[in-house]
Amino acid sequence: MSTSSEHTDASLPAAPTPQWLRDRLTKAGLRATRQRLLILERVVVAKGHPTAEQVHRQVLTYDATVSLGTVYKALDSFVTLGLCKRVPTAEGACRRYDADCSTHHHLYCSNTQEIIDYCDLQLDALIREFLETRGFQNFRPRSFSLHITGERADSTNEQQ
Repeated sequence: MSTSSEHTDASLPAAPTPQWLRDRLTKAGLRATRQRLLILERVVVAKGHPTAEQVHRQVLTYDATVSLGTVYKALDSFVTLGLCKRVPTAEGACRRYDADCSTHHHLYCSNTQEIIDYCDLQLDALIREFLETRGFQNFRPRSFSLHITGERADSTNEQQ
């Protein structure tokens, strides 16, 4: 079992260069505008799984003219084109984003709202086997991501 909030897709650099960002956008079919470059960079370097509002606050430190609407629109297009994933939360109140598009699962702490990346090849094999043996009619899974909600043992003490 490997749980880590530092889990990262091997294709994601810790500090993306402007050229790497441009290449990602153009390969996805988007123009590499200054605003998109800033938004993509903030999602890639963000610790955890930021909300659009958190990305927006970070982008504002570089360009005060970028609106929250622009950030939402860019993030939605990034999700559609596979540059990042939308990660659900148990409450569903906010959209969180993950630049790591590799296969992994998420543990969601309902006390701290932290999302922790989780990888386990044995679990992946069990899920694949389960889906194959159930033989869902007219449905072939292409991918899956498990989302588990709970509380970190150390966060329950902090809440009291």
